[in-house]
Amino acid sequence: MNMFRRGHLVIPFLIFLLVIPATALCAGKGKIKHLTSITKNSETGRLSLLSGLFFDESRNRLYVTDTTNKRILAFDVDFKFVSEFNAGGALGAPTSLARSSKGRLFVAEPAKGKVLFIDIKQKSVRPINFSAVPKANAVYPGNMAVDSADNLYIVDKANQRVLIFDADMRFNRQILVKDGNGLIDVKVGPNGNIYTLDTIDGAIRVFDRRGNLLKRFGKKGKDKGEFNFPVSLAVHPNRMVYVVDQHNHKVLAFNKKGEFVLDFSQLGWREGRLHYPSYIYINKAGKIFVVDRGNSRVSIFE
Repeated sequence: MNMFRRGHLVIPFLIFLLVIPATALCAGKGKIKHLTSITKNSETGRLSLLSGLFFDESRNRLYVTDTTNKRILAFDVDFKFVSEFNAGGALGAPTSLARSSKGRLFVAEPAKGKVLFIDIKQKSVRPINFSAVPKANAVYPGNMAVDSADNLYIVDKANQRVLIFDADMRFNRQILVKDGNGLIDVKVGPNGNIYTLDTIDGAIRVFDRRGNLLKRFGKKGKDKGEFNFPVSLAVHPNRMVYVVDQHNHKVLAFNKKGEFVLDFSQLGWREGRLHYPSYIYINKAGKIFVVDRGNSRVSIFE
């Protein structure tokens, strides 16, 4: 009889979890609303391993890398499919991508140890020259970012550093991430500060433009505001920092002081829920784009 009563209580609770809106799956101050999702359709065909994402403010275009299908997908401001691009077959297994204000496209090909520099107007594709980079292990490019001056920031996972190239693709400098063994992501904030994420210790480090460490916050653990397996971060225009916790299937947010504010979403397959999310990007309008890898879609929040 007791077992029956417990089961009787569990069933309504499970139904509640299935029907509550995604906006309610938010702990802490403020609410995050799920807007829409980009999924497969007759135009895009099957979406496979989605990896990188970039929103081009100048053209109001969203670009997403479909790694397994060796292509980059473009969507308009309403997230309708526009086109796909494979650089004339030059893309092998594209992951991270970024785009400069001049329309130059940068695509990471980690398996080849390259970042491709694609000039669509000139119809040219060539790798960025790493010969001026200080010698260490062979460069293994990961996630990338661009700033307002078109400087390119590349995570070098093999050497725990961020490589910085100027707008003319000349190597400028590097930022060594000391005591970090799992450097995985980099973003540039509205004020030019550089944010990095370490997936091993869960640390978010903030550097100034010259590479001086300003602050460090975040850690792995089981308490509220702590990570299980953080894989990507993004900086909101209001300087809030959002971090994807892949194995907890959610996103955590911190204020500019590094204090935990809220988290949202949870494991699931319907709209607004996440299944092993892998990347996050926030545009100037404050829309939050999450690569929901396990569900083969991009989930969009605000």
